Amino acid sequence: MASDESSPPNAKRLRRSPPSSTSPALTSDYFILAHRARAAAARHPELLFFAPPGAGNTTTFYACSLRGGEPPAAARELLTIDYFSAKHAVMSPTPCRGLTLVSDGRAPRYYLLNLSTGDHVALPPCQPAAELDPDPLAWLPGGVTSYLPSRTPWDPFELSTTGLGFDTATGEHKVVRLFKKRNGEHVCEVYTLGKPGGWRPCVGRVPASAANFLPALPPVFVNGYLYWLLRPAAPGDWQIRRILSFSVGAEQFGSVYVPPRLSSRMRHLANLDGSLCAVFDNRIGGDVYGLFTCSEPSSSPSPSWSVRCSIYLQRLPREVSDELMEERVIVPLCTAGGKILLATGHHKVFAYDAGRNTVERVFRMQEFVHVPHDYLKAPLLLNIGLHDECIADVHNGDGGERMLHVNMGRRDNTVVKREVTVEYHDDSNQL
Repeated sequence: MASDESSPPNAKRLRRSPPSSTSPALTSDYFILAHRARAAAARHPELLFFAPPGAGNTTTFYACSLRGGEPPAAARELLTIDYFSAKHAVMSPTPCRGLTLVSDGRAPRYYLLNLSTGDHVALPPCQPAAELDPDPLAWLPGGVTSYLPSRTPWDPFELSTTGLGFDTATGEHKVVRLFKKRNGEHVCEVYTLGKPGGWRPCVGRVPASAANFLPALPPVFVNGYLYWLLRPAAPGDWQIRRILSFSVGAEQFGSVYVPPRLSSRMRHLANLDGSLCAVFDNRIGGDVYGLFTCSEPSSSPSPSWSVRCSIYLQRLPREVSDELMEERVIVPLCTAGGKILLATGHHKVFAYDAGRNTVERVFRMQEFVHVPHDYLKAPLLLNIGLHDECIADVHNGDGGERMLHVNMGRRDNTVVKREVTVEYHDDSNQL
């Protein structure tokens, strides 16, 4: 492998009512954990996607199974949320113990949903954040965020980022919100599901580096920690990207060491099969896209990063290579049948087979639902994630309100894959 810059571097329990004397209750720890274990052993990864905005003010979520990383033949409707527009929806990238965090990107309104049952809770109101200057240059620091849209995806656009985590010691879900106040101060607030009192300041001090978070993009949750990819701290520091960590249990901030050459090309973070994953994206300069993983990023001052895969586009068939090159965003989801699933901003999923060095497109949202021409790419990052079939209740005694109008999809309400002949190419989306 070449050694220049175009090559990648070397690199507790849930509080539930007790089971009955005859059989476990549906909301008991016993039943929930047993159900999750059986489901994990038998299931194939399921994609989750929400349909682009149509004529109504709704958001519909679908799921489809990729058995062995093969293309799905149909998708099933999970639920539809009325009076909640998909145009401004933001979704946590992966479910956390069966729960998904969704929000309206234009305002600080957050909801925890169990997409399998429709059970949900509206989080208490939180204080508004400062809004972004409408000048696009304020949104895009020069040369460092080519994977983001050239303009803010909606207006108003708040300077905040919110993630969902789980504290295994207490069995509690926590929603963590990092934001810039209207007086210019950067603060972090926490909402603990199941506890009264609403939002409260986090225990630890918010470091100065937190000011460099990327607005609206949710952090990644891995093994008790939330991780944010920060933008460069200063114009002269444009090649250095850092990772901010947050312990969900201790509520303390930290940082993760990243080797300089990986830092210079790091574009995204993801939870890849339980490990923190950094995306090394040099498709323009070196025709290479790589994934690096770090199994214990917060346990050592110098964690070890290892190469998970390197995809050299010039070694792929021209049709596949061109399709990958036109994508602004490519983020790993999980491994299925030995293949790494890669989701894109154009509502597609590719499967990379490292053993055969092949890349195959296995999913296009347009093959299942109508996608308007002005929504052929996600407004922010992705409209695709992972689905976790789970039956746990989200309320946990917190007295939260069910404020959403949720309509569950019927068991037989499936969408069969259809042929889509027109392929869209958008040269303005290139990195």
